[in-house]
Amino acid sequence: MRRKICSIVLICLFLFTSDSLPQEILSLDSLIKEAKKNNPDIRAAKKRWEASLARIPQAKSLEDPKVTLEFEKIPRGSLKIDKTAAEDRMLSVAQAFPFLGKLPLKGKVAVVESQMFASEYKNKELEIINEIKSAYFELWLIDKEISLSQEMLTLLTGIAKVSESQYIVGNIQQQELFKINLEIARLNNTIANLIQNKQSRQVSLNSLLNRPPESPLGALGVSEAVSFDKDIDSLYKLSLENQPELLILSYAIEKNKYAKALVKKDFIPELMLQITQRGIVSGSIGPWDLMLAFTVPVWFWTKQRYAVKEAIDNIEEAKFAYEAMKNKVVASTKEFAGRIEIAKNQIRLYKKELIPMMENSFASSLAAFRSGKGDFMILLDNERMLVETRMDYFKALADYHGSLAELEQIAGVDF
Repeated sequence: MRRKICSIVLICLFLFTSDSLPQEILSLDSLIKEAKKNNPDIRAAKKRWEASLARIPQAKSLEDPKVTLEFEKIPRGSLKIDKTAAEDRMLSVAQAFPFLGKLPLKGKVAVVESQMFASEYKNKELEIINEIKSAYFELWLIDKEISLSQEMLTLLTGIAKVSESQYIVGNIQQQELFKINLEIARLNNTIANLIQNKQSRQVSLNSLLNRPPESPLGALGVSEAVSFDKDIDSLYKLSLENQPELLILSYAIEKNKYAKALVKKDFIPELMLQITQRGIVSGSIGPWDLMLAFTVPVWFWTKQRYAVKEAIDNIEEAKFAYEAMKNKVVASTKEFAGRIEIAKNQIRLYKKELIPMMENSFASSLAAFRSGKGDFMILLDNERMLVETRMDYFKALADYHGSLAELEQIAGVDF
């Protein structure tokens, strides 16, 4: 009977330590490319940016001219415009001309606004990529937990079958058999919950890819290499130069400066030019009129003056918002750089020390059990601790890659 137990345990150990059949790994890079192409939020942000580019030439253009067709002194009680005198038939063209420098400033404001929309597009792209990576790593971690739980369940099921016969002949106590069956029930419930959680996570990931909710995803794979080694000063520099939200606020400062210069030009009168040709539709061209009109900023103390004050306050508000975001970016950079280092230390600890230690402990308890001197409950505890240690290792890997993804979003670059 001991040999039968040992055979089952060895088979389960083989199942536990052997790699699963090779499967095609669903590439994270392919998902990111798909999201950039299909995600509705990214596409909407891109269209907002493209629309802002189309506003630049509009901002630099003159207002549409006004064309007026006028007939004067039409006889009372009639609509006979041919009865009017030739000089009373007029065609006028009027065009407003803003003060020199206004149109270039409007163009600069529109250019900076398009740069803000470009940064918003980049920020949305980084945000969605981070969400995809987080969902991918979570799904991978769930797969690992399901796999380890199923391997442990296989081991416990094998032991339980032999233990039942051992209980019948009185070699083990009922309490030990009860513990095994209780652990099997707990694992079955855990696996069912994990599968349900995985299905929910898959729907979330598919929604980011704009796929049908129940689309299959395939096998996931996460690299065990932990080679990130950027120093904190270079990370600060990258974040301050590339963080999209920070760039948006820097562009806001620039935009408000141009807006202030534009408002100041409202103190200067603008020109309206109108040319009128008389004698139209009369067979001969008569005299023409020229009119020059100027806007008079007579209410400047309640309009233009406060417009300048508003522009100054907008500049100050943008500067304070920039400083606040800068502090936030620096703090977040430090936080996730620290998390990456912590995860790297944990990965090294589990991989080089804890997992080999638990494997040796499990092997020792298995050898003792084979020799007839060990207790299968000790074997069970050691196997459980080995599974938990391996799961902690996978969690550290997921934390490393997740923190790296967060840092990429903050720094605005792909590491």
